[in-house]
Amino acid sequence: MSAMNPGGPPDYERELHQDHYTPEELADLLEMDVYVVRSAVWDGKLPARIIGNNIVSIRREDVLRWLAERG
Repeated sequence: MSAMNPGGPPDYERELHQDHYTPEELADLLEMDVYVVRSAVWDGKLPARIIGNNIVSIRREDVLRWLAERG
């Protein structure tokens, strides 16, 4: 989830340096619907760590590769 500065914009500096993201964090960071992120994972386009039916984490390097392929 995005860290917010009181009265200011989201703290993207911290988020850009994370090694892993939840689908919600990634959707917030990329300003897209979380459904897009989850669909990419379930379609096999975006690798993620999944436990049961829950997407637990997505690695930054996988996000960068996915974005490059979309671009």
